[in-house]
Amino acid sequence: MDLRNQILERVKTSGKSIAEISQEHGIGKTTIYEWLRESTGEAPQRDLIKLEKENKELKQIIGELTVQMGRQQKKGWQ
Repeated sequence: MDLRNQILERVKTSGKSIAEISQEHGIGKTTIYEWLRESTGEAPQRDLIKLEKENKELKQIIGELTVQMGRQQKKGWQ
């Protein structure tokens, strides 16, 4: 089994994120995503769910920080 197939098998079975696996092998995440698309014809559902969750969490953090910054600016203007 070549390295590409070994990496794709780890992505599918290890439970690790693509980011973790790409770091371990020194291969870009984009490359692994391309390999997955080529092998399956679509993005893996598990990774899409993780990305959606992460995106939601980041938006929440940005919202909270924006509110905090607004409060601090108002305090500074008084």
